[in-house]
Parts: sequence; structure tokens; C-alpha cells
Amino acid sequence: MCMPLEIRIAGYVAASFLLEREPQQWHTILILDSQAEATELVSTHARSHLCLRFDDIVGPRPNHTTPTKMAIATAIAFAQEKDKLLVCCRAGRGRSVALAYVICCQQRGVNEALRLLDPTRQRPNRLVIVLADELLDTLDVLTPFDDWRRQNAHIRLSDYEEEMEREIEALERQGASNRICRL
Repeated sequence: MCMPLEIRIAGYVAASFLLEREPQQWHTILILDSQAEATELVSTHARSHLCLRFDDIVGPRPNHTTPTKMAIATAIAFAQEKDKLLVCCRAGRGRSVALAYVICCQQRGVNEALRLLDPTRQRPNRLVIVLADELLDTLDVLTPFDDWRRQNAHIRLSDYEEEMEREIEALERQGASNRICRL
């Protein structure tokens, strides 16, 4: 019997800290910006890992890599039968949140996946969810997400920026830094 999936979403700083504190505990999906260069931290500290490369964009832009169905399908397949999954991107607010939402929808249901989302911290990348919705044709992941976005449209991340900065500073005081990639 498969263990219940525990999903963590993090930016590079928090993910570095978690992997260093809990080596070989997390299967990790690392989403790199198109111009970023990975270090060896994830490959040496994760139980297994998948590295994807696309930018936090929702349409084609010069010098940027757009998310693709292939990348999303690869991530969904990688997450199968994992017990502890860390999904990280630069800030842990867009691409990683969208991918974690999709994986949770597929494995644990839409209602539980919606509980992963925090409108004061995150703006999930809608293109990732659109692509996943097309891939998971028997599961509607887009409509509940769009409903969540509409319900939380009045919340601005900028109102919570100081609080988020304090969280990063607290991690840095404990020795955390981005050891996942060079930007």
C-alpha cells in the first residue's frame, strides 16, 4: 500500500535549508529558471530528483522558456508513489505551487490540493495548471483553481511582502542560503 503523499513547496533558500537538515528524506522536483545553473545540492541530498527548466511565464517571451506539457507530464509521473515530495522554484510562489497543486489534485483530490494554496504567499502559474488540465483530461484541475483565484483576487502579495521577507531573514539567521543554483 502506498504511503500518503506529503508535499512541501519552497523557494531555493528554504529548499536548500530543508535538504541540508533532512538529507535523503525528500524526493525533489527542482524547477530552474532558463538561465540558472544547478549546483550538486539536490542530486546529493535528495532521495531522488527531477530537474525541470522553465521560467515563471504564461506565454512566449524572448530569452525565456515556457512551461510545456512534456515537462508537466514528466513531473506528474515522477511524483507517482512518492511519500515525501519537495517542489521548489526560485521563490516558491509560482511554478512550484502550481505543480504541487496539480500533483496533489491527481493523487489526493482537488479539495486537498486547494488547501495547499495560500493567497497571501502564492500566485500559482496558471499556464502550468492549464497544461496539466489538458493532460489529466478526466480530472478538472483548472475550474477549481480559477474559482480560487477569483475568490482571492482582492488579496495582494505586496501587502504581505514584509512578512515574507522576515521569514527569509529568519532562515538566513539559521544559516540558510540558496545553495541550489547559481542565478
